[in-house]
Amino acid sequence: MSINALNRRVPTLTLLTVAVSLALFGCSDSDNSFNNADTAQPTTTYEVDIQRTEFGIPHITAKDYKSLGYGVGYAFAEDNICSLAREIVVARGQSMLYLGEDGDVTSDVFYTWYNSPAKRQQFLTAQQPEVLDAVAGYAAGYSRYLRDTGVDNIDPECAGAPWVQEIDTDDLLALYGKANLRGGLANFVAPIIAAAPPAVDTAMTSRRLPTSSGAASETSLYSSSSSSSSSSASASELAAGFDFDMTTINVMDGGSNAYALGSEVTGTQRGILYGNPHEPWDGVQRFYQFHLTLPGELDVMGAAQQGQPFPNIGFNKDVAWSHTVSTAKRFTLYQLNLVDGNPMKYTYENTEGTVEKRDIKKVDVTIQLPDNDSLTQPIYLSHYGPMLAVNTVNGLLPAWGSNNLAFTIRDAASENPRSLNQWLSMNKADSVEDLKERMQDTVGLGFVNTIAADRHGKALYADISTVPHVTADKLKSCIAGQPFLQGIVSFDLPALNGSKAACEWGNDADSPQAGIFGASNLPFLIRDDYVANSNDSYWFSNPNQPLTDFSPLLRRRLAPFISANLPDGVPLLMRTRMGFQQIFDRLDNSDGLGGDTFTLENLQQVVYGNRSYVAELVLDDVLADCVANPVLTLSSGGSIDATQACTVLSNWDRRNNLGSRGAHVFREFWRNVDFTETTDDAFAVPFDESDPINTPRDLKITAGTRTALADAIAYFQNNGVALDATLGELQYTLDASKNNERIPMHGGQGREGVFNVARGPAPNADASEYAFINNGPTYMQAVTFDDKGPVVNALLAYSQSADSTRPYHRDQTRRYAAKDWIRLPFSAGEIAAQAVDDTLQLTE
Repeated sequence: MSINALNRRVPTLTLLTVAVSLALFGCSDSDNSFNNADTAQPTTTYEVDIQRTEFGIPHITAKDYKSLGYGVGYAFAEDNICSLAREIVVARGQSMLYLGEDGDVTSDVFYTWYNSPAKRQQFLTAQQPEVLDAVAGYAAGYSRYLRDTGVDNIDPECAGAPWVQEIDTDDLLALYGKANLRGGLANFVAPIIAAAPPAVDTAMTSRRLPTSSGAASETSLYSSSSSSSSSSASASELAAGFDFDMTTINVMDGGSNAYALGSEVTGTQRGILYGNPHEPWDGVQRFYQFHLTLPGELDVMGAAQQGQPFPNIGFNKDVAWSHTVSTAKRFTLYQLNLVDGNPMKYTYENTEGTVEKRDIKKVDVTIQLPDNDSLTQPIYLSHYGPMLAVNTVNGLLPAWGSNNLAFTIRDAASENPRSLNQWLSMNKADSVEDLKERMQDTVGLGFVNTIAADRHGKALYADISTVPHVTADKLKSCIAGQPFLQGIVSFDLPALNGSKAACEWGNDADSPQAGIFGASNLPFLIRDDYVANSNDSYWFSNPNQPLTDFSPLLRRRLAPFISANLPDGVPLLMRTRMGFQQIFDRLDNSDGLGGDTFTLENLQQVVYGNRSYVAELVLDDVLADCVANPVLTLSSGGSIDATQACTVLSNWDRRNNLGSRGAHVFREFWRNVDFTETTDDAFAVPFDESDPINTPRDLKITAGTRTALADAIAYFQNNGVALDATLGELQYTLDASKNNERIPMHGGQGREGVFNVARGPAPNADASEYAFINNGPTYMQAVTFDDKGPVVNALLAYSQSADSTRPYHRDQTRRYAAKDWIRLPFSAGEIAAQAVDDTLQLTE
C-alpha cells in the first residue's frame, strides 16, 4: 500500500516524493491518459492518480474501473465522510444502534427488511462487471481514507463516532437500495410498518351499507371498533381527507430546471445545455463533482449523489445531460378483498377465471438496539408487496379488515437493479440519439426526466424511466365501482383492484423488467430548436410538439384521466411557464440582452435573472386594488393600512436578487393566497389547453386576496422587518468555517414562478430567521462544445465539502452569491492550469 504525492503530508504513511508532469495526462491537450511509467507493483489491486483543481474538484485517472471507483471513494471521503457514513447506518437499519436520539425504529425495521441479504444479492447479480469493480473500488477507497486518517482525525462533525467505519460493497448496495425507493416505498415507510391485521377473534358480519349516492350494496364487514372509514364518503370527500405529503411523489416542492438548446436557437452547429437540479443541501441527495478518465474507454465529468461511482449528471466530449424529477408514478396501491373470517387471506381471480385464496405472509424483522438488545417486529406481505395501513394516510380509508378490505403496494423502482448500469452507459454516449438509445435499452432510471444537448446541435427530452405498466383503460376499469380506489386516485395516488389478475401490471416485449413500460411506450423528443422541463410532465417540453397518448401514470394529475373525456393537457407549474417565457424573451430579445439566439454567456444571465413569474402575472391587479382599497382586513380581526407596502411593491423590480426590495412582502402575500399550482380556481381566465403558457391568468381580487396581503404586511411590521428591506438582508446561508458568517442568497420560491429556486424551512413566528436557505440550487452546469471538446461553466451551490475544516466548504457558495461561475477544466492543459496541490498517487 502506498501514497505518492509531492509536498503532501499523509498520516501513518511514509511518502515518496515523485515528479508530477503533464505526461500523467498524455501528450494531447484533449486526451487524458494514465502514466504508463508508474512504479506500482504488479500485484496492486488499486492504482489511481487524483489531481484536484480549483474548488476541490478531483480529476481521477486510472487503468481500470475498480481503480476509478477507488479514486472517487477516497476523494469523496476526504470531503464528506460524515454524510455517507450516516446514510449507510440508516440504509442498513442501524440508526437505533448508533444514532441515539436521531434513531428511528420504524426506519430501521423497514430498511432491515428491504435491504435483506437476498435483496442485496439480487442487485449485485444484475450489475455489469465494470460496475461491480467500480463499486468495490469506491468502498475500498473510502475505507483507505478512513484508515489513513483515523476516525479521530476526520471531520469534527463525526470524529470518533462509532458508526464511522470502513465499508464494503454490501454497505453500498444497501445505500443504492434505499435510494431506489425515493419515488415509491420510501414515502410509505410508516404506513408499511404500522400495517397489522385485526385480532384473529374479530367477528365477521355482512350487512347492506349505503353508498355515496344513497343506494344499498352488499358488503362484508368486520364488526370492529377500529374501523375509521366512512362507507358513505364520496370519492371527492375521500380525496379531501388525505393527510399525506405528496410533494415528493407529485414534485410540487422545490424541483429542478433544464434547457437543451439546439442549433436553431444557438445560431451555431452546436447545442447548449443548462441544468440545475434543486435538492436538499445535506444528506443522501448531496451532489459531488468529479472527473473520470480511463484512457481509451471513458472520459466524463459531472456530479453524482454520494456513494455513486459514476456521474449522474454531466458531460463528455460529445454530449451533456441533466435531470429533473419526473411526475411519473413509480407504484400502485392495491385493494384486497379479504376472505370472510380470515384477515390473513385474500381472494384473487386468476387469468383462467378461477378464484384463489392467497396468503398474506408475516415476516419477522429483528433490529439491533444499544446494550446488546434487539427488537423484533413483523412486516406483512401480499404477492404485490408490503401491506399498508392506509387509514394512517387518510382517516376515511379503512383499517385492515374494515369493510373486509386491506391495502398493499407494489413499487416498480424497488424491482429495478439497473440504475448503476444505466449511469455508466450514459457516460459513454456520443450524441443525444445514442443517449436516448442507451436509456431505451436499459430503462434503468428510477425517477427522473433526462434533458440533453450534443455537439451536433440536437436537443433531447425524455422520460425513459421505470413506470408501472398501467394504461388509461386499465386505471379506469380497475377502480370502477370502488369508492375507496376512486378517492385514492382523485388524490393522485395510483390504485387498482387487487382481487383479479386483469388489474396486474401489463408487460411490453421491449421492457427489461416485468410489469413496466418498455421503450416503445415511454416519451421522448429530439429537436433542432429546444426542449425544456421544470418538473412538469412529458406533455409539454416544446410548445410546437406536445407529446400525447401515454399512460396517465406519467402525469402529475390522475383524476382527469378517469373522466369521460380524457384531456391531453393540464395546467403547468408557474416555474414551467417562467422557463418558457424566458426562452421566448431571449429569442425575440425582449430580455434586452442583445441578439436573438442563446450563447453560453447570455444563458447564464437568463437563468440567474430571478424573475417572479407570478408577480409579472398578478401584481398589477393587486396594486390597482390596493390603491382603490388601501385599508385591508386581517385574518385575526382588525385592519391595516397597506399604502406603504403597496408603494414598496410598486417600486419592486419583480425579481429575487440580493438588492431587490419588497420581494419578501410579495412572497408572504402569495404564500397566503389560496392557490394550487395545477388548478385554475384562483384566476378569472381558466386554463386553455391550446394556450397553456398564458393560462390561467387574471387573478380574482377577493376578500381572501386582500386579507392575504394584510397578513403579510402585519407579519413583517409586527416583527420589526422593514417592508423595503433587500432580499439579501433576509435570505442567506451560513459559512460554518467562518463562525457561521452569513452568505446572502438570491433566488426564490418555485410556487412564485421563480426559475432559480432557493428555499429553506418555513419562516418562524418572529422572523428572526426569515429565509435560511438549505435547499435549492445544486450542481448547475452550462455546457456547449467547440472543436476541441466541451466548454463548461458550472457551479455547485453548496460547494464540494460539508466539512467546515476543508477549504472547499463554502467557496463555490460565495461564487453563487455573486452570480459567478467556474470554467471547468476538462483537457490535460486546462487541468494543469487550474491544478492545486499535487497529484496524489494511490496504490493498494
